[in-house]
Amino acid sequence: MGYAIGRNVGGAVLRNRIRRQMRSLLEARSDQLPAGWYLVGAQPRVGTMSWMELGTTVDQLIAKVVVS
Repeated sequence: MGYAIGRNVGGAVLRNRIRRQMRSLLEARSDQLPAGWYLVGAQPRVGTMSWMELGTTVDQLIAKVVVS
């Protein structure tokens, strides 16, 4: 799993927090993902999402990957 979170999302502290949150959410859901290599990016609005909103967004993304 790789993370590409650009400077347009925010400063280093914010980008690192988002990376840690996404890592935690994706590790908890790793059994739902098919084996493979993944690159996860983030848009600036991710910086204003709550933990629950980010979790819901991750669930939606996983659903799209599984269907593909």
